[in-house]
Amino acid sequence: MTTILLEAQTYRRLADQLNAIDPTLNFVLMEADGQLYANGQPVSLAEAQPQVAWLNVGLMRTDLAPAYIQAVLEAGTIKWLQSMHAGRDQDFYRQMAEQGIRISGSNAQAIAIAEYVIGNVLACYQQVFERRRFQQAHQWQRTISREIWRTTWLLVGFGNIGQAIAQRVRAFEANVSAVRRSGQAHPLANTVITLDQLPEHLPQADVVVIACPLTAETAGLANSDFFQQLKPGATFVNIARGKIVDEAALLDALQQGRVAEAILDVFDPEPLPPDSPLWDVKNILISPHSSNSGCNTPLRGDLLFLENLRRFLNNEPLLNE
Repeated sequence: MTTILLEAQTYRRLADQLNAIDPTLNFVLMEADGQLYANGQPVSLAEAQPQVAWLNVGLMRTDLAPAYIQAVLEAGTIKWLQSMHAGRDQDFYRQMAEQGIRISGSNAQAIAIAEYVIGNVLACYQQVFERRRFQQAHQWQRTISREIWRTTWLLVGFGNIGQAIAQRVRAFEANVSAVRRSGQAHPLANTVITLDQLPEHLPQADVVVIACPLTAETAGLANSDFFQQLKPGATFVNIARGKIVDEAALLDALQQGRVAEAILDVFDPEPLPPDSPLWDVKNILISPHSSNSGCNTPLRGDLLFLENLRRFLNNEPLLNE
């Protein structure tokens, strides 16, 4: 019999679907005050002995998240955790892995992030902000837009998010170069390269999207050498982690015109300090690590957990493990 540790509101939202998967499941619910309950009665973590946990979007947006993560670490019985994160560079994931807990990442945010990337690049290419200024000034002024057609997109990282971006970019008849650790060809990419081949491909890229995990290999990847190798006038997008980009080098590249505009959703540190020079650069678009905040991201997260729970109970391979 499997016991699942869930945030109480999550269980109440999905009780019928969970019970439809297996009516014999047990549930330990963490209420807003951090207290655990089973069958309506308070229980200790030692008494509960949960085997499954789910770190979902709704939970991570509450003050309960630290207590839930701590419970997962202290339980000693968790066999599998479904995460809402695509990247798992936080220290608590390392601790869980060291305990032998299986961890499944999430692809629920991939669609929202892909649409964020396309939408913001289009806004820059279509001169949306310039047109708005002319409108506010009551000026009948023509603008010349850039087109995505036949541009080259270099996607540094080609997991669920990179592939979702590629799928949409290909619809514009753009070329996709993808950086994959394996170097293995993929139907959504015109070209697949490894990280050590990046320098020879940067000069051909019209749009560079950082979508890779933060690792020892990728920390500081986008440095002064990286930006010096870029095609002048390229668009730079970071939806991965702030530590992958050298901010000073990016600012210098923007001033030199090697980068026409930067679209930044992640920073180091976060939140971005009010006195950061990035705020006031006119050709930077800033969002507060919210590219994943699509209206349907929570729904896709629910569907992923339910499918992976079914797989876990049936000893089938998990998605995104």
